[in-house]
Amino acid sequence: MIRADAKYPQVAAAIAADIDSGRLKPGDRLPSELELGAQHQVGRTTVRQAIDLLREQGRVQTVHAKGTYVTGDKTSAPVPPSRRLVDDLRAAITSGELKPGDPLPSEQELMDRYGLAAITITIALRKLRQEELIHHIPGRGRFAGPAPRKSEDRRTGQ
Repeated sequence: MIRADAKYPQVAAAIAADIDSGRLKPGDRLPSELELGAQHQVGRTTVRQAIDLLREQGRVQTVHAKGTYVTGDKTSAPVPPSRRLVDDLRAAITSGELKPGDPLPSEQELMDRYGLAAITITIALRKLRQEELIHHIPGRGRFAGPAPRKSEDRRTGQ
C-alpha cells in the first residue's frame, strides 16, 4: 500500500505525463536520478521508487550500465540511442527539415542529446553516409545531403 504522503507516485505521474505528451518519446533516455531529483525537488530514493513504479507499469525499461529508457508499449524494448540518432536524422533529412547542405548538429551536441560516445556517433552516422543522406567535409563538419561532386566544387569555389 502506498503511503498517503509518499511523493514518488507524483514524480512517476509527472514523468508519465511527459511520456504521454510526447516530450519523452519511445527510446528516449530518462534524465539521471540526480537531474530528476532536482527537477522534482526529491531525493534519489524517491526517484528510484518512481522509476520502479513506471517500470512496473511497462512505461520504462532500465538497461544495466546504460540508463532507463521510455518504452513504446508494454512489450517493446527501448530503442538503442545510436539507432534513434540515425532514425531521427534520417527523418529530419527526408522530411525536408534538414535541407541539402544544412549542417548537422555538432558531435558534442549529439553526445549530449543521445548520451553516446564520440566513436559510437561516428559509427552510427556511417550508415547515413552510406545511404548518401549526409556527407562529411574534413575540418568543417557533417552536412545533410550527398557529397557535392567535384565539378560542383569548382563552380561554387568550395
